[in-house]
Amino acid sequence: MGWIRCLETGPPRILWLSGPAGTGKTALAGTIADQCNESGLLAAAFFFSASSSSVNRRSKKYVIPTLVYSLIQQQSIVGFKEEVLDTIARDPMVFEKHLDQQLSSLILNPLRKVRALSDWHQWPRVIIVDGLDECQESPAGNSKNEVLSALSRACSDLAFPFRIIVASRPESAIQGFFETIPGRFSDIFLDEKYDPDSDIRLFLQATFGDIRRRFDLPTTWPPQGVIDSLIKAASGQFIYVVTVIRFLDSPSQPPPQAQLAKFLKWRELDNSLLRALAPLDALYSHILKTTPNPRLAVKWLFFIDEHDLFRDHPGYIQDLLESYQGETGYVLKDLGSLVGGGDRHKKAAFDFHHLSFLDFLKDPQRCGDIYVSEEDRSRFHRDRYYEILTSGKGAFKFSPQRCQFNRILEPFLPFIAKFHGSRANIRS
Repeated sequence: MGWIRCLETGPPRILWLSGPAGTGKTALAGTIADQCNESGLLAAAFFFSASSSSVNRRSKKYVIPTLVYSLIQQQSIVGFKEEVLDTIARDPMVFEKHLDQQLSSLILNPLRKVRALSDWHQWPRVIIVDGLDECQESPAGNSKNEVLSALSRACSDLAFPFRIIVASRPESAIQGFFETIPGRFSDIFLDEKYDPDSDIRLFLQATFGDIRRRFDLPTTWPPQGVIDSLIKAASGQFIYVVTVIRFLDSPSQPPPQAQLAKFLKWRELDNSLLRALAPLDALYSHILKTTPNPRLAVKWLFFIDEHDLFRDHPGYIQDLLESYQGETGYVLKDLGSLVGGGDRHKKAAFDFHHLSFLDFLKDPQRCGDIYVSEEDRSRFHRDRYYEILTSGKGAFKFSPQRCQFNRILEPFLPFIAKFHGSRANIRS
């Protein structure tokens, strides 16, 4: 809020709010929008939503018109509305043009003409664009970049006094764009340094307390350890515990104590629980389907999880998985919001941001058409080990002179033996 209220017009005037799926970016953007609206600081806002039934919430086509509509409502920007309406009257097809042209015609040019008519210090301060990663891509695949380019260009124009908050998951295309404008943006990444576990604990304690009062439950409910286990499963992400509470406190379902008992029997999920988890499942499915090959990505994710012992050694894991150099970037493209690390150069270990994501992957009813059976996963394991042992690639290339068998292959023998026979056979 201090950054929003700052009167300086120099850079950085874009703030990128990012973080893994479910960390609360939209909740924060909504709260900031509400506070700014109440204090007269909100100039305009657009909230993308891939799950919305309205195409208006998914398409780049509606971003500039929505922002313009909000701006013409601002009475402090004297003359802006009239200039915009004149522009539309002269060129009714302006909304069909490229975003950059819409920006010039409907926002920048009118602002240049009216800036001297009123004190811009009295204008609202901030524009919020949330969920950019959920913007539907065009056939050319450049929708998100087009939106970012327009916003960046606006912030570099002296006629444009507003600050912009962009909230999104850290997708590669979005991150790549921001890397092209160093020094012109600030960023906040929601991770463990913000101590989300304490916030989640407070939320659960307050919510369970409220449920106890409404249903006249004893103070011993929920059972000891339940809150701790939910915090651990949430992995710092509110979306998990919010979904759980929604399931427990549904008016159309049995009492919360019965629902909690059902939920704790995770392996005995019934259809009602599957419906309760539908919003979470839809989020995971959407993210996975943005990758070039979702089912291959799922196989890789299982492989990484089943080699948990070596997750701190991304170089080894990548040598096991990659058929060619750089394949990790291709297969796991845009999954940075669910799986972190995996950078051999930075020695960044693989890390699943959300443990419930693995529960989703293992359940065919929840995973749907991207589910990979245990048989398919085993076949993938066998194929990878066979290729490694026969090709002798990279760090797994062995020779009498280098004697790397014990150092490199020995730790993997339990996994290889699982699919190829005994250790003795492997050694021979």
